Amino acid sequence: MSESSSHSDGDEQRTETALTYTRRTAMALLGVGSVSALAGNAAAAEETTEGETGGGKEGKPWNRDVNANGHSLSNLGELGVRHVYTSAREADVVVWKDGDGVFHADGPDGEIANGEAVVSVTRAAIEGLTDGRTSVEKVVVASPGEIREGDGSIELPSYTALDVPVTLSVPDGEEVPPVVRAEGAERIEVESLTVEGPAAMGVRLTSCSEVRLGDLRIAGVRSDGVRIDGRGDAPRSTDIQVERVYVEKNDHHAFETYGVDRLQVDQIIGVDPASCVVLLNDTADATVNSIVGKEPGVPDGYATFRVANGAHDITVGEVVSRGGARGVFGVSECYDVTVGEVNIEGASDQGILVQNCQDFAVQGGVVKNCDGDGVRIDSRDDGEQIPAEGVSITNLRIYDDRDDPKQPWGILETGPATNTNRIVGNDVRGAGTETDIRTFSNTTVVRDNVGGGFASGTVTLSSGDSPAARVEGVSSSDYASVPGSVEEPQDFELSALDLRAKPAAGGSSATYSWESYFEWDGDDGAWDLVFEWRTDPGTDLELDYVVDKTR
Repeated sequence: MSESSSHSDGDEQRTETALTYTRRTAMALLGVGSVSALAGNAAAAEETTEGETGGGKEGKPWNRDVNANGHSLSNLGELGVRHVYTSAREADVVVWKDGDGVFHADGPDGEIANGEAVVSVTRAAIEGLTDGRTSVEKVVVASPGEIREGDGSIELPSYTALDVPVTLSVPDGEEVPPVVRAEGAERIEVESLTVEGPAAMGVRLTSCSEVRLGDLRIAGVRSDGVRIDGRGDAPRSTDIQVERVYVEKNDHHAFETYGVDRLQVDQIIGVDPASCVVLLNDTADATVNSIVGKEPGVPDGYATFRVANGAHDITVGEVVSRGGARGVFGVSECYDVTVGEVNIEGASDQGILVQNCQDFAVQGGVVKNCDGDGVRIDSRDDGEQIPAEGVSITNLRIYDDRDDPKQPWGILETGPATNTNRIVGNDVRGAGTETDIRTFSNTTVVRDNVGGGFASGTVTLSSGDSPAARVEGVSSSDYASVPGSVEEPQDFELSALDLRAKPAAGGSSATYSWESYFEWDGDDGAWDLVFEWRTDPGTDLELDYVVDKTR
């Protein structure tokens, strides 16, 4: 159907602009009229056999592939009702706009309501569904409309599905509440929805259960694109399924939960949100397939993906982040969080920040060209929150290949309470202008990283000297946190250190060999790395070395 075209339907004449319909077309969406009525051919609906209706006209079998104004019944998806993808037989009430700009809500038994405001007519359509229903009934909004100050929200009660495959727009300057709202409802669905303009939110759900959100597109709202919550005295929201949400240029989070149990999401995309693309607060048992963000959280330090306030048992398949403040951010005692793969570039702060979280794993991907650390593991010293513990950073490629690199640390662990984390199997070549890897905790495992370790660098073994070389202070630890003292360090520290060393580029053509060990310097309170010749080549030898901490 063209955006503006003239049609004839019996004695009704209209010019269609922005998806306006005749009543016959709207009733066809309900399945009340025939498919041919939807295509503008009312007479075809009457062509049945004499035995069926007594009409005496040539019969057409019910399953025959007939021509309906050029549209085959075997391909109903090609019918000329643009953007209306819902099966005609599924709608219980259709909201549509006629050629005079009046919205109508029609059910199988006739008109339920009409008016000039799409929100009020849609609310009336929902109220016109079966009272006390125990199965889901659906309202389809088939024509776009404007929402203005005073129109209110589209409220969804239990056992209600809403499908809006058109645009609901809010003019600039209008103070409009969340477009779709539900509180204390169960078995509700929003199959599709497009909102453009400064509504308070696109969708706001509180204390709801068994919810399905389909394809949502929300742009320019004044707060969250979608918020699902259940806080304080309000019951938690439970069993939420989300398919695809796209949010652009909104003034807070693209998608936020607070007080939600059992959440399943396919994909959230956020472009220029003022805060996070996805923020899961106090949310448990959540699985998110994909999160994609562009320029999130500037200048307030938010991230494409953030967990906070005790969120736990969270699994995310991938996080893709470009620009913005951060790519991934875990804070305030979240635990049992796993991110499968990241692709983070150009964050103005850290690419990944894990702060006061436990058992938080990032399992692979790329972090590059951040203005802050590529990855930071940190614990605040507030005396109340849990330390960063059990944080696992593995299989990441971290680097800064800009002409003027700014990423100070590839992976930085800071205290004062951080302990027992894992930095394993990463590639940190060119990761930091200061150091590629630096740790705080003497219980953090650092091993098998390409280009860096617990300590790393280049050392020259001098021919004829004994020792051949000494690298001072490769590991200095706060022994107040482990048994023993600085004067009598524990065997645990010595056995945890492990050396990887090889001749630097060029090497030597002479025969040589060396041995190495770690020696405690009680005066400095640190371990030195010491090299001794076993076979002195008679010339100096330069080695690249990496010290790992294996336990």
